[in-house]
Amino acid sequence: MIRRWLPNRRSIALRLMGLAVVMVVGSLILSGIILQALFVANLEASVKRDLEAAMTRLIAVIDPSTSTPSISAPLPDPRYETPLGGRYWQIEALDTKGVARSRSLFDQQLDVAPQANGSIVHWTNKDRFHLILLSRDITIDGRPYRVTLGEDHDPIHQASQAYGWDIGRLFALMAIAIVGASWAQLQLGLAPLNRLRSAVDDVRLGSVGRLEGAFPSEIEPLVSEVNALLSEREELAQRGRRRASDLAHGLKTPLAALHGIAMRLRDKGQGDEATVLDDLAHEMSTRVDYQMRLASLRTRTGEHRESSSLNTAVLRTVAVLRKTQDGENLHWMAQLGDDPDVDIHRQDLMELIGVTLENASKWAHASIAVSTATAGAMALLTIEDDGPGIPDELIKKLGGRGMRLDQNVPGTGLGLAIAGEILDINGGAIAYSAGERGGLKVEVRLPLARR
Repeated sequence: MIRRWLPNRRSIALRLMGLAVVMVVGSLILSGIILQALFVANLEASVKRDLEAAMTRLIAVIDPSTSTPSISAPLPDPRYETPLGGRYWQIEALDTKGVARSRSLFDQQLDVAPQANGSIVHWTNKDRFHLILLSRDITIDGRPYRVTLGEDHDPIHQASQAYGWDIGRLFALMAIAIVGASWAQLQLGLAPLNRLRSAVDDVRLGSVGRLEGAFPSEIEPLVSEVNALLSEREELAQRGRRRASDLAHGLKTPLAALHGIAMRLRDKGQGDEATVLDDLAHEMSTRVDYQMRLASLRTRTGEHRESSSLNTAVLRTVAVLRKTQDGENLHWMAQLGDDPDVDIHRQDLMELIGVTLENASKWAHASIAVSTATAGAMALLTIEDDGPGIPDELIKKLGGRGMRLDQNVPGTGLGLAIAGEILDINGGAIAYSAGERGGLKVEVRLPLARR
């Protein structure tokens, strides 16, 4: 579950989500910057309109009859009369250099460049006194004046900060909502891939032979290619089995002919030559049987799951071997624990237990002990016989293809090799050691079936 929600760095979902986060966060940040700039610009435009209206009133009350500029009536806004009250005016007579200022300017003087005529400028002094100024050069009764009106910028700055925090919180919530919606959209968009994975898993489990169901048009070509590949693989497997079967049947006639030739040679008194032919024919027959048995084993993948009862397979195999020539005179002891289900096909499990118990019955003198148990995630099958045993230096050679340690006992030496092949395919293991009964002890480990 954790792996599903935390994709690795090569995940398409992670890449798309990373791109979505970058785009959403980047877009919102850029939008916030633009909105705040527009907010400040609108506030400053509103201040400019107010200053232009106040400029008209101030020009109307200028008295040109005095050498030092003066106004004939005070402006209605009380902030002009309050020191550092927030609104300011200054009149400069360009001919006499006389200056008149509002009481709100206190001891400050506004130095405005001539090129600022009619435009809004930001003015600051060494005390960080920040104003928005509107300056205009005018002429009244032939006398030139420079009239300047100003307003504190701090309220705009404070309003801009408050607005920035507001849109920051709003955009943070929007970012969370948009990213969440993007994740939901991504999961919905990738849902067909999850269904495709489930369909492939069904094929691996053997529930279906092909990918089934309706898929989006973008995935349909991939589904078609996978189905074609499955069909081709199955055809190749069937063709291989047919060829193996044809080969086995094709060799039966030549092998039977060799036996017939050996019999005729023996009748003619050529016993040595007949024995050689019989041995060769028998060896070829056992090799063909070995390859046919291997060809019947199920091919497994890491996701292929099976479930077979170990105890049931043991009991059935013992019941069969007790009726054979080697097994009918033996005392079979089965100590079976809780019935574990193992991750192996039933036919392969029967083959595995059959070859191991058959090998024990060939060597046992009087008894064979079989036990089952579980050890962690593995099932343990133990087989012990009371036969002659095997020297330690030869035990490691057991399981080799065609390995026979005693030529006086009938057999081909392929049984334990087949057991090794089955265990390799199904993720199991086999170990040989000296048993407490004096014979060979075989321990087979198989993975438990996944529930």
